[in-house]
This record gives sequence, structure tokens and C-alpha cells, in this order.
Amino acid sequence: MRKMALFGTVMALVLALAIAVPVFGAPPTGIPPSHPDQGHRPVPPLATGTTLTISGSGDAFKIGNRTVRDSASISLTAKVVKSNPGRGMLNFTGGTLTIGSDTYTVVSGHGIITYHSDKMVLQLTVKNSAGDMFHLVLFGDHAKASSTTVFNVDFRMPQSKLAHLWFLKFPSASVTP
Repeated sequence: MRKMALFGTVMALVLALAIAVPVFGAPPTGIPPSHPDQGHRPVPPLATGTTLTISGSGDAFKIGNRTVRDSASISLTAKVVKSNPGRGMLNFTGGTLTIGSDTYTVVSGHGIITYHSDKMVLQLTVKNSAGDMFHLVLFGDHAKASSTTVFNVDFRMPQSKLAHLWFLKFPSASVTP
């Protein structure tokens, strides 16, 4: 009887060790990610410091009388000053807006480009040859933004405008990094 009690005690000890040693003796490991990129921050499409050139041609329609129409073109230079996986912030360093024979030069400006909703909103201050200042707003939908390849943006009216003067439409303006 003693042998059986001793055998039972030894077997209980062996079973307890068989359960405890693999749990406590195994090296610590985390839960493996279900997706290879999980656990890493996504990289924003536009890198901070990237210089962008936005150029395109389209039409200008007189505010108050849309039957008056003229040709228009833009050539803008911006720098990505901040970027995260959701949006990028732009500061404009130069450029021009031409409507008919009138040319407006960029004085300053900033913008936001959203990566998830593919929108771009730009607010610039421009001046004409007489030195008069005007507010330029460009609102557009863009293709997938990229720091390495050209993508297009459609600036639409009436959101895009040279304040109090012209509605602007620039379909398929190109954004070159």
C-alpha cells in the first residue's frame, strides 16, 4: 500500500512538472501579428520635405456672369512640411495663376492633402502686376498621392476660385514630386 501511495505521489509530481516546465521554461514570445505589417506604423504617401509642382490648364468663369469665360493655367510650387498616414500639410513657395492675359504671382499659401478621402484644399494669397492682393482657393479630388510618381488632381468650381472675380476649373492638373 505504501508503494502505491509513493507511486501516486511521484506520478502527481511528474504530471505537475510536465505541465509547468513548458510554460515557465519556454522563452517569452509575443502574439504573432495576423498581418505582416501589423504593429508597424504605415508610411505616409508624401514624405516630409518633398517638393511638389502643381500645374495644369483649364477655364475661368466670371463670378456673377458665368457666360464670360477665359482660359486659365496654374503653376505652383509647394513643400510638404508635415505628413502622417492621414494627411499632409503644404506650404507654397512660389508659382503663378494666369487668366487670359492677367498673371497673378503667389505671395504665400498653405494647403492640406488628405490621403484617405483623396481631397486637396489649397489657400493662397496672390498679387497682380499692380500689386493688388487676392485670395485664391483651390479645392480638388486627387488620385492616390505619391512621393515618387506623378498623380492628378481635379480642381472644381465653384469651390475653386479667385475670390470675387473668377470661378476656376482645372481638370487633371498634374502633381509632380
